[in-house]
Amino acid sequence: MLGPSSWLLHTASRVPQKEAIFDEEVSLSFQAFYEDAAGMAESLRSEGEPGGRVMIAIPSGVASAILYFGTMIAEQVAVPFNPFITPEQLGSLRREIGPRWIFGPSTLKKIWKDPRFLTIDCYKDLSRWKCTSKGPKGFVYPDHDPSRLLNIVYTSGTTRHPKGVMLNGGNLEAVMRGILQAIAIDEESRIFTTLPFFHTYGLSQLWLMAKTGATLAIVPDITRMTTIKEILLMRKINTLAGVPYHFALLTRRGDRIDSIRLVTIAGEAPSRQLLQRMKRSYPKAPIHIMYGLTEASTRLTTLPSEDLERKQGSIGLPIEGVELKIIDDEGRELGVHEKGELMARGENITTGYWKKEKLTRQTIIDGWLHTGDIVEKDKEGYYYHIGRKDFVFKSGGEKIVPAFIERALREIEGIRDAAVFGRKDTFMGNRICAVVVKAKNSKLTDRGILSVCQSRLDRGWIPHEVIFAEEIPRSSSGKILYETLEKQISQSEGREYGRKSERIDS
Repeated sequence: MLGPSSWLLHTASRVPQKEAIFDEEVSLSFQAFYEDAAGMAESLRSEGEPGGRVMIAIPSGVASAILYFGTMIAEQVAVPFNPFITPEQLGSLRREIGPRWIFGPSTLKKIWKDPRFLTIDCYKDLSRWKCTSKGPKGFVYPDHDPSRLLNIVYTSGTTRHPKGVMLNGGNLEAVMRGILQAIAIDEESRIFTTLPFFHTYGLSQLWLMAKTGATLAIVPDITRMTTIKEILLMRKINTLAGVPYHFALLTRRGDRIDSIRLVTIAGEAPSRQLLQRMKRSYPKAPIHIMYGLTEASTRLTTLPSEDLERKQGSIGLPIEGVELKIIDDEGRELGVHEKGELMARGENITTGYWKKEKLTRQTIIDGWLHTGDIVEKDKEGYYYHIGRKDFVFKSGGEKIVPAFIERALREIEGIRDAAVFGRKDTFMGNRICAVVVKAKNSKLTDRGILSVCQSRLDRGWIPHEVIFAEEIPRSSSGKILYETLEKQISQSEGREYGRKSERIDS
């Protein structure tokens, strides 16, 4: 048996009484957690054939973790997904997956009138669906086929068309080898996360728990700062995993926590200001910046903490077992400091997208994954993320990469967050629109922002307009929702959304 179910079985046999996982409702040892997952597996197996899909729409916590492992033990395919996406997306997802069962909260059942929908609002609700199990006795476990499909995980969906990425046992075994080679997670680790389990970065915390015997603490709502602070201090948390948005909130008050000994951050590059705040808040913790995507089972590169200052802005080096190269629009491989699309190959790369064979053929060619990310590398082989190919737009004949300008804006003192997109223009093709969230008590002006941009950006990349906003809309994984942002601004035309300033040309 390969993958998370195997890891959990071995760890539960090795350290049965060690605390495995806890949330605000319940704490379980590895033995108790395994028995719950095995009991759920027996119920699922009695009701469906191997290979059936089980959709899991439960917020991150002990209950959703049990359903995730139980589904795989039952030789069925776990499909975690975001219960807060639109009803239209939910309906499309259900038609595409064709699930045997759907587990979700009672609020979602009101939308999904489906006999296959089973309501789970808390850990105690699992008792209605799972069989009582005391372990592997009488239970047949999956074989060691690395190609067996374990998960379908949908991409973040910053556009309207998320894709179902198929991940098998071989993918997850490979990515865990790479991750554990790069960062020090072991049985003594006590990890806190607020990451959702419907993204692979969140799932990878479950994988680490099962593989290493680490303890995982979960609070799905990052805004519950009082609860989170109490858990960090009282439950002896020593490892944090999150995206920049999470750490912006966690470090906002400037509290220093010396017990934190390791921090991992992914999703997008943290600003220099945020990194400084993190260093002050967690002075004894090495900070590892990581990069990856769902199609790579969550991870492609890591930047070691010792390179944080020397390689500012880098996403690091490929993890063990991953090959990377950069190509231009014609498919030619590029060299040092040449910008192009990142290609990746390795055992952690997905075999393709669920029910999207044409897209799979277009995206994975001869084993190489087109990541859709624009990067460059330096002479030492360290990679630097420039932006998403999907979001590139032309302005005045120049290809504009929003993420590059966004990083420059976030480095300006007094700016808490920023987003950039192109607004249609008859003469220029697109005007560069910067939406900015000011830090509390910041006296920064729109003209001041444009003035700084003139000194830090090429002339063609300076925003044509600045709009102040209260917040930038983001997904649960911290990614900017550009379509939502553009719609908000478009709908606000003619009424106050935020102050505007035109670009200053000299």
